[in-house]
Amino acid sequence: MSRQEQFIDEDDGFEIESPFDSTTTTTKRPDLSGSIGGRIGNSGGGDGGSSSVGPQTAYTSNALPGGYHTNTLDEPILTTIGRDFGKVGRKTVQVLYPKGRDNALQEWDLWGPLFFCLSLAIIMSFLAPDQQASAVFTGVFALVCIGSCVVTLNCKLLGGHVSFFQSVCTLGYCISPMAIASLVTLLAHRIIVTLPVVAVAVGWSISAAVGFLAGAQLANRRLLAVYPICLFYICIGWIIIIS
Repeated sequence: MSRQEQFIDEDDGFEIESPFDSTTTTTKRPDLSGSIGGRIGNSGGGDGGSSSVGPQTAYTSNALPGGYHTNTLDEPILTTIGRDFGKVGRKTVQVLYPKGRDNALQEWDLWGPLFFCLSLAIIMSFLAPDQQASAVFTGVFALVCIGSCVVTLNCKLLGGHVSFFQSVCTLGYCISPMAIASLVTLLAHRIIVTLPVVAVAVGWSISAAVGFLAGAQLANRRLLAVYPICLFYICIGWIIIIS
């Protein structure tokens, strides 16, 4: 046997796979299409036909922030706006009608607080003289924003178990009675009407805010957390009265 034939015999146990051979087994790349749409993938695919739920299932669970269960990137803009306005409306009703509360305010958002803050600032600018309209708008807007943050930080420093944005959301929605009182003041413009309406609105806002923040578990420090809340809404009511 020649030396060349010896090398051929020793290589008989090896097979060289040709890149042009259609029968060559290729490794399938994993599906990287993402899970924004809440797709459920088969990650097992064994011989028995059994399949397991892929990691995309986490995006379709009820624990998804905001309560979304489907893909919201491809839906019409009017559908998105309608859903957001519906949530703002339900949370506002919770504040205006404290009985029968549910956990809607636990899903915080900043659209409602921003709307009521802007509404209150715009109405107060209409009540102010023309030369002071812009200053009043800026002052009311800053008072609401900074005051909400200060009250929330006070609650957090006292050991309250509440999310920062959830607390800001709650305080913002509780401004809705104050916005209604300022609108009544703009239409009536009489102290005999303004005073009782603002007093009721202040009490309503304080009661709603304290009720929603009752789950902060402040133990014996509850009074220290309620006092800044009362001061916050009383200051807003006083600004409405003197306008």
